[in-house]
Amino acid sequence: MSNPADRRSPQIADQGWLDALKRRDTVAVVDFLHPDYALVLVHPSTVTVHRDEWLRTLSGYVISGWEVRGESWDLRDDLALHLHLVDMDAAVFGADRSGLFAVTDTWLRGDDGGWRVWRRHSTPMTAGAMPRS
Repeated sequence: MSNPADRRSPQIADQGWLDALKRRDTVAVVDFLHPDYALVLVHPSTVTVHRDEWLRTLSGYVISGWEVRGESWDLRDDLALHLHLVDMDAAVFGADRSGLFAVTDTWLRGDDGGWRVWRRHSTPMTAGAMPRS
């Protein structure tokens, strides 16, 4: 396991996690995952991919492009929420998974002081602009 200092802020942990994801490095990724991690999708259908299944998928998840178009962080005590709009070029076991995604990562600080991602909510952006009054 990596040093908790490598995860001393959620932003540092987030960068380490993204780097490990791009490399498809299962050993490094585990250091950033909460034991109860899950990927949750609600569109076009609701799917929850729990930690063990998600880890098995990582070897076939090839990210060739990851451009953050906008992001915000909300921090409170041992909870951090990272909302980001990502233009991703990727394939999962050869199937195209590219597009614009709204991604929210929920990070929890552990007893060791390090941050771990607990949930990733990912939604492809297919709806039009939100009407404003």
